[in-house]
Amino acid sequence: MGGSVGSAIPKLYARASGSKFWTDDGSEYIDCTSQAWSLGVGACHPFVMQAVKAQLDYFTHVRTNFDTVPKLLLSKKLAEIGPGDLKRVTYSLHGTTAVEGAMKLAMRNRPGRKYFVTFWDGYSGRSLATIDMTYPHPTPFLNYTGNKLRVPQPYCYRCPYGMTYPSCKLFCVDMIGKLIENSLDGQPVALLMEPLQASGGMIPFPKPAYEAIRQLCVKYDMLLIWDEIQTGFGRLGEMFGADLYGVVPDILIFGKALGGGFPLAGSLQSERLKGFEPGDHSFTFGHFPPSMVAGLATLKVMEDEGHLANCRKMGTFITARLLELKDRYEIIGDVRGPGLMIGIELVRDRKTRERATNEAVRFVEEGFRRGVLFGHSKYAGLGNVVKIKPPLVITEAEAERVVQVFEEVTEVMSRPASRAQR
Repeated sequence: MGGSVGSAIPKLYARASGSKFWTDDGSEYIDCTSQAWSLGVGACHPFVMQAVKAQLDYFTHVRTNFDTVPKLLLSKKLAEIGPGDLKRVTYSLHGTTAVEGAMKLAMRNRPGRKYFVTFWDGYSGRSLATIDMTYPHPTPFLNYTGNKLRVPQPYCYRCPYGMTYPSCKLFCVDMIGKLIENSLDGQPVALLMEPLQASGGMIPFPKPAYEAIRQLCVKYDMLLIWDEIQTGFGRLGEMFGADLYGVVPDILIFGKALGGGFPLAGSLQSERLKGFEPGDHSFTFGHFPPSMVAGLATLKVMEDEGHLANCRKMGTFITARLLELKDRYEIIGDVRGPGLMIGIELVRDRKTRERATNEAVRFVEEGFRRGVLFGHSKYAGLGNVVKIKPPLVITEAEAERVVQVFEEVTEVMSRPASRAQR
């Protein structure tokens, strides 16, 4: 068993509510993983649960070629909140098939092409089609894949070109074009990216990079696909990363938090694109009615309870406290946001920035012993970033406890930073 925190939690998950869960022995924990980003409105939100229970009395399943009131209402709502001209909707039950759907749609609109451009440390899923575009993945399956060009991302803390932003003038984006021109035997289909790399290390890019990447896509006539499965529905303090960064992709993939704990994913697509042909992308349970109802209820809860504002407020609160700790402890190399998508990069030395990978594994374990479940980048033993991504409903008291535990664990594991290294 495994996941974003590495190995299985050594207790039975028994029940959950809001930002907390309890194990079979009665122990209480603050969940800073949102259970793989899926509980943005908190666990078992009463309004979401009531809506789903009501739907169960009508019907639970239809084939995907049947329209239902929940599906039509959710599609209408998503078209209303979708950035720019992203007004067409396609559904699936989980993010990986949503990513594959976006890839299929891109290939429909760029016939004859086969290559996708992706970033180092990106995460796109674990199916045979998507695993090839996920940060170097420890897998025996890569001989099945290969139609991708993986390029360095604008990772300013660890610039792959040894430069410093903004004096670099986004050299990394210019290099993407050169790599396309010199590495492929044809034009690429699309550039597939996360607006903020989540599983790969909570890596945001400089804001001007987003528009520069968009213009690069125009230059090479490739579609821009944003995977917002982990960033969408309020995680960054806006409904979508596209809203925050001011760039509208051709396809925006969503999932996880929309379902409020129920499986639901899909994509929003530009009206300029040619749609799917019959049979291109449909699945038996792809339009699961209880999930559609859960999605509608989740969006209403977000609006009624002001989750975006709370995300910005609590994100600012937690990040400010973490930056104070960074001034005191050498092990904290970088603190990244925005919103409640916070990554803390652990290092063994501030100057060399040597990754504290084993320490990150221990950090999550020590936090769990103290009643807070932190996340871990990549897989246990591969990443050195500790993740704080609680439900958007986290209270100030809960956020204070999270920071306290973070400080306790940091104190146990590290030594004070010298003034010269601050």
